[in-house]
Amino acid sequence: MNRSAAFTLCLLLLSLLLAGCVATPTVPLPSISYRSNDTVRQRNLLVLLRGLGAGNTIFAKEGLIDEIRGRHLPFDVIAPDSHVGYFRSNTFEIRLKKDIIDPARRQGYEHIWLAGFSMGGLGSLLYLRSYPGDVDGVLLISPFLGGSSIHREIRRAGGVAAWQKTSDDPQDWERMIWSWIKNHDPAATPPIWLGYGESDKITADGPPLLATVLPAKRVFTVPGNHNIATFKEIFLRHLDTLTRQSDPAVSHNE
Repeated sequence: MNRSAAFTLCLLLLSLLLAGCVATPTVPLPSISYRSNDTVRQRNLLVLLRGLGAGNTIFAKEGLIDEIRGRHLPFDVIAPDSHVGYFRSNTFEIRLKKDIIDPARRQGYEHIWLAGFSMGGLGSLLYLRSYPGDVDGVLLISPFLGGSSIHREIRRAGGVAAWQKTSDDPQDWERMIWSWIKNHDPAATPPIWLGYGESDKITADGPPLLATVLPAKRVFTVPGNHNIATFKEIFLRHLDTLTRQSDPAVSHNE
């Protein structure tokens, strides 16, 4: 995808977040659940957060649910239909908590991980900002973290640590999420893992900037742009992380 098309898509997402031409959020947040084992509930839960252009059925259609099952991971899966309307109305975090995370804890799930694709990656960090004690890990797949202007501003300031134009205003969500990233302790739990495409122009400099404040061992890139093929490759790498984290002897050392 060329720079013009990428810029257009970034503008589209920004305009959708601010304009009224988006799907209406409903209560409760709709979701699709998948059991890794048809007879036994697993002890852990993986929450798959969709991107802007795809519904929550895409994970099954693209074979990602089968990949999870094929690895025999001790994770059930739930995929909320967290479309952009929840972001625009500033209800994404509370609906994810009330309709997905809290019920999962009541059902007895021991560990809950978020896996956010593009816009869902932004949602994962927004949730971690609001409810840091609710989840046990975050897997980011090419997260959308704002437009190129905020990234240029941060780079011109000398990087995330040196950047000072912070804000906690939800209406200025780009500045708000980068303010949280600036002040977040990367060594704190839950761990954040980041993967993104080396030729991804849609997310601009967001993932590379985020990578500068995360432990290097939790960041990786793959060849590719902002598309489903790249997302799948990143997600499969993240499943390897989940496999290691499911082994106490290994996860203790990471």
